[in-house]
Amino acid sequence: MPTDIAPITLKARILGVCLALLARFIYVSSRKRFHNKALLDAHFASGQRFIMVAWHNRNIVGPMGYVAHAPEGRVFRPLASASRDGTLAAETMRNLGVVCIRGSSSRGGTQALREMLRAAKAGADLGITPDGPRGPVYQVQAGVVAAARLTGLPILAMSYHARRHRRLGSWDRMIVPSPFTTLAYGWDGPFTVPKGAGDAEMEAVRQQVQEALLGLNDRVADLAGTPRD
Repeated sequence: MPTDIAPITLKARILGVCLALLARFIYVSSRKRFHNKALLDAHFASGQRFIMVAWHNRNIVGPMGYVAHAPEGRVFRPLASASRDGTLAAETMRNLGVVCIRGSSSRGGTQALREMLRAAKAGADLGITPDGPRGPVYQVQAGVVAAARLTGLPILAMSYHARRHRRLGSWDRMIVPSPFTTLAYGWDGPFTVPKGAGDAEMEAVRQQVQEALLGLNDRVADLAGTPRD
């Protein structure tokens, strides 16, 4: 692991266990509603690998939009930033049975891209928070499209919302669902990037992914019965 990756402390290990248990409890205790789940099911059934993207502020139970539906043997390798928050996220995901790739556009980015390419060649699905790790909120960064071009994998957009929830005071106003609520998940895509795509084509795909994610925000808010952002 690169030396600029924040170390795994005892506190991160303990919090990772707690957050993973919380995510599972919120998910299993809540009523679920789905929009366009057939898209996800079709990719699983066909064996087609993909990059799942979801906003940073959907991280609490967002991973369940993959973990709860993936067939046995399917491998998910999401990207977690090199920061202390990224280490906590990686420990949480580890307790959900998922091993993260570490790095971001600012720290460990080159190594992370190499690991994503290796993971894709090994048959894994990838995961990226396109406005993370520092925002701006709801702004898809170019790195998502670059990863799709490099790996050749299509992008699937995913979002969720909860009827009862609170917002943290973080830069992205992280959504924390209450247990025993209604969770709504939605998916859109796929969005593909040819390996020879130029800047204009990549920007067009980036805008498509952003519009899809923003549209999903509204769709899942309506399904969950909560106000739109």
